[in-house]
Amino acid sequence: MTDIKAYIKRYLKKHPITSLMILINTFFFILTLFTGGFDLLNLIRLGAILPPLITEEGEFYRLITGTFLHGNVFHFLMNMYVLFFLGAHLEQLVGPTKQLLVYVLSGLASSVAVTYLGSETAVTVGASGAIFGIMGGLFMLTILRKRWFHQKTIRSIQQLMGINLILTFVVANISILGHLGGLMMGVLLFFIIAPERPYIFTQREKQNI
Repeated sequence: MTDIKAYIKRYLKKHPITSLMILINTFFFILTLFTGGFDLLNLIRLGAILPPLITEEGEFYRLITGTFLHGNVFHFLMNMYVLFFLGAHLEQLVGPTKQLLVYVLSGLASSVAVTYLGSETAVTVGASGAIFGIMGGLFMLTILRKRWFHQKTIRSIQQLMGINLILTFVVANISILGHLGGLMMGVLLFFIIAPERPYIFTQREKQNI
């Protein structure tokens, strides 16, 4: 138990933004459970994306709240599992400020794509768009900052990207526009915000001054 607490404490310290995003997602997950479960009407009441409510009623907050809601327990657990590992990895490389920027803008791009390009009757929830933005960011770093990674790590990240893109198009009930919107934002951002050196290295140098 002591080891687990120590691990959690280290994780929170090293990955503050990823930890915060996981906590917010968990808050909405618990809220969903205690307010009626994963019924579509309850998800809409809590802030899910339903295009007419945004485009016609002006409920633009749904572009954000929808990214923190999930359609079922498995959906939530899978997204948090991926975020826990990939989010932590990216945050160590680019730092908390850029990590927050990637997460929020990718999630927002995902929501905008679903709202303005998708079906007007589709109810959409999930952190997948933001996570695909993180994945896209890592993918771009393996190209723009190739020297930062071991060759096996590069292959793993690029294979993960390929597998998830395939799953996006073949698995039922997945928002293709949501995934692609988040992914494209993550990729485009790293042409602008990719740091010259890994954040973790610059922090260690500051501590040694």
